[in-house]
Amino acid sequence: MKIVNLSQRTPEWLTWRRQGVTASEAAVILNRSPYQTPWRLWAEKTGLCAPADLSANPFVQRGIALEDQARQGFEQRHDTLLLPVCAESTAYPVLRGSFDGLTEAGEPVELKVPGQKTWDAVAREGETSLAFGLYWVQVQFQLAITEAAQGWLVFDPVRPNVRALEFVIARDAAFIKGELIPACLQFHEAVRKQQEPTPDSERDCYVPEGEARAAWERLATQYRDADTRAARLETELKGLKAQMAEAQGGLVALMGDFLLADQVGLRILRYQQRGTLDYAAVLGAIVPDLDPQLLEPHRRPASERVRVTLKCDDTEPAPAEPDKPRRRRRNASAQASAPTADDSAVSVTETTLEPEPIGYF
Repeated sequence: MKIVNLSQRTPEWLTWRRQGVTASEAAVILNRSPYQTPWRLWAEKTGLCAPADLSANPFVQRGIALEDQARQGFEQRHDTLLLPVCAESTAYPVLRGSFDGLTEAGEPVELKVPGQKTWDAVAREGETSLAFGLYWVQVQFQLAITEAAQGWLVFDPVRPNVRALEFVIARDAAFIKGELIPACLQFHEAVRKQQEPTPDSERDCYVPEGEARAAWERLATQYRDADTRAARLETELKGLKAQMAEAQGGLVALMGDFLLADQVGLRILRYQQRGTLDYAAVLGAIVPDLDPQLLEPHRRPASERVRVTLKCDDTEPAPAEPDKPRRRRRNASAQASAPTADDSAVSVTETTLEPEPIGYF
């Protein structure tokens, strides 16, 4: 292991990280992360896509603010000192780690200050939890650099009367040599040689090239112009509907107890309509213990949904990070043919949130 004299989270540190492969990227490279794909990481490192800005993410901010307290807590519990350092692998200098702390025995300690949902999941599921699986890879990467026999993975919410969850991670030499290091070195070469990995069509962003790029720009302009006009018309329509509602209320008031009127080109009929049944409430009342799976055979075919988000600029969007909602100016729906029996299509305009992040750096 070679110690590198850098202060973490400085511009020089960021440059050093970008020039190699880091522990926090290992799970992504192995395609074990639900938050980022290998293609997306490659695209960010080669400059094709802008990395997500997590500086305003409250979970990231909290983790950074409480890292020193989490470090001190470990030191007190184990009567040791932790040294936060940056280091490179002696055998493979492109493998780089920013350690939350090394014990006096040279064992890496990875500190996480999780949100409540993540801490509850780790407390409940232990080594089978998503967070443990992701950070187990990160600690193995650190063990590859330090060549230590074991390391520590600590989930410490830094809250009164809440114990930290500590896991001793044994070095998995077969995993490190046979899977981790080869994948990381191959990824680094792909970045260096601009060799694009295969994107995941379900998780990665489509990037048009050549003639498709020109067609995308033309159609995007067409959509934005139409949306601008639609917004003006919707505002006008809303005002007209308000005028109609006001006039209707006045006409009904003039009718008194009469149920029918037909004057000056307007026919008004007042009537009662029965309310619809709330079938979910009916099922809950009649069969309170009904297994939801029994309803699945009666579900109608799925339909394709399309969400179009108008952005304030033309820059390529970074993916939404956990617990960071996408900023929206206005959602416009576009109809798309669905591969279903009834050929139905549904437009979607709701805003969605991503899952809670489970770590930082």
